[in-house]
Formats: sequence, C-alpha cells, structure tokens
Amino acid sequence: MDKNNNGAEARGAAEFVALAESKGLFGLEESEASEALGLDRDGLLALAEKLEEAGEVRIMSFSPLTVLARKTTDFLGGKIRAYIAKFHESHPKERGVEFDRLKARFKAPVKVLLLVLKSLVHENVLKEDGRAYALAGFSRQLPEREEKILRALEAMCFDGHLRTVGLEDIREEFKLTPHTLERMLDILIERNRVVLSREGFFLHRKWLDDLIARIRGLGRRELGVAEFKALTGLSRKYAIPLLELLDGLGVTRRRGSVREIL
Repeated sequence: MDKNNNGAEARGAAEFVALAESKGLFGLEESEASEALGLDRDGLLALAEKLEEAGEVRIMSFSPLTVLARKTTDFLGGKIRAYIAKFHESHPKERGVEFDRLKARFKAPVKVLLLVLKSLVHENVLKEDGRAYALAGFSRQLPEREEKILRALEAMCFDGHLRTVGLEDIREEFKLTPHTLERMLDILIERNRVVLSREGFFLHRKWLDDLIARIRGLGRRELGVAEFKALTGLSRKYAIPLLELLDGLGVTRRRGSVREIL
C-alpha cells in the first residue's frame, strides 16, 4: 500500500512540475493545478512547498497559489546573464544594463523578472547598482586618457592633506561635461576608491577608513565638533557633513552637542 501511495505521489509531483513548465513565465495558477490534479488547496500547497524545497519549482504567491517551474526561471537567468555579458562587450564604459531595458528585452512579468534578478545577485552571478545590473566580476574600462583623469580625480579627494572635494572644484579643474563627470565619479565609487556624502562631497576611501580608525582609537566614548575639527584639520563647512556621514555609517551617533563613538 505504501509503495502504491509513493508511486501515486511521485506521479502527482511529476505532473505538477510538467504543468508548471507548460505555463512558462506566467506560472501555474491554483485553479488550473487543482482541476488537473484533483487536489484541494491544502494538498496543492503541501505539494508545492515540497517541490520548492527539492528545487523543482518556485512559489510566486500563496493566495492564490502561483508556481513557476525552476527550469523556467533558470533558463531566463541564463538568457539574462548572456545578454548582460554581451552588453558589457559593446558598452564597456557603462555600469550595467538598466532594469527598464531588461524588462523591454525579455517581456517577462515584472514580478518574475525581479525574482530572477535578485536570485542571480544572491548567487553572486550579478551585482546590482541602483536600477542597473552587471556581471559580478565586471569593472568598467576607460581609455588611458580618461584613466589619467580618473587618477587625478582620486588625487583631488586624497592629496595628503585630508580634504574634501565638491563637484564645482572638479568641474572647474577638468572642464568635463556633467555626464562624463558623473560617469567617472560613479566608477571611483564602484571601485571603492571614494565615498559620496549626502551633501555631495567626495571622500577618499582610504582617508575615511584611516579617520574611522583614529576616532575609534581615541579611547573615549564622546567626540565634540571642535575636537573633530582639530583631529581632521577641516573647517566647519566640511566637518559637520562629515560627522553626519559618520553617523550614517554607524561610527558615531549624535547626542546633543557631541557625538557618541560607537
């Protein structure tokens, strides 16, 4: 009897997966599965959860139950990866493929496309940058002339005097178009060379890391603005935004007129 039950269960599972595969990216809905398999909601849900645990399907929603075959999402993931790799070849200066472009290219339901993209990011196949997606190991390449400007931009953020740099300083120095400047600064951030503050100032990553280490090495719990200015050599114009950035990074926390060192 148990052998017969196991066989019937296996056939039901195989039929469930086959039905899900036949529905493609739009998924198998609860009503269709119930009619085809003769199972009530509880039976369908139990079967779907078991198959998801086995890596055969993905549950898109529970009410109503909607299921995608894992082969379908894996196939779409492979197509997305190949498309992004080809995009990198023809657009080496771009950070990645915008979500809207992927949506137009693959015509998949938005919920499904987002599921696949987030799975690829979680599996470290892709990396996400705002609304753009790139291969995890991709790094934007620039012509040597632009790489020289990039190095000069980095030097403006860290020139040995621990100073911050605003956009106007950069535009005046290099006479760059807004688009080119934005792209170059994006690349510096992407390469983890600089950090952008909320007020639009760029800080060199190494300088910021060294500053955080010095703050935590003070051996006390509080830090005043005047002391912070003396520590960094910055004017109040730059010191306050920098303190707010450190608050956001969880290094300090404002408490009245002082900062608590965390």
